[in-house]
Amino acid sequence: MGRIFTSVGALVVAGMLTAGPVTPASAATGPLYITQNGLTTTYTNPSARACISSDPATGDATFYNRTDTVGYLFNATKCTPETFTQRYLRRGERTTLPPGYSVVFP
Repeated sequence: MGRIFTSVGALVVAGMLTAGPVTPASAATGPLYITQNGLTTTYTNPSARACISSDPATGDATFYNRTDTVGYLFNATKCTPETFTQRYLRRGERTTLPPGYSVVFP
């Protein structure tokens, strides 16, 4: 009986070491700033594949990427393959675009 408990205990410890700690998926570390009409919104550690949009009813939007990842720019509030602009928001880059543009971090 003691051998069974020892074997089960070893399997439990091995499973815990294999699984490791659970950490949330984050696409980028650091802040993304979007400024429109004099108001800046900060997105800290944007989630993977989250579509972050500027307000289409407000003026031009300035995107400032202070994350550690390149973002993909879309020319609509929906981040779909059809609206991908073939433009990227590189680390440390600041760019001003027409209202309604969006960014996604992979």
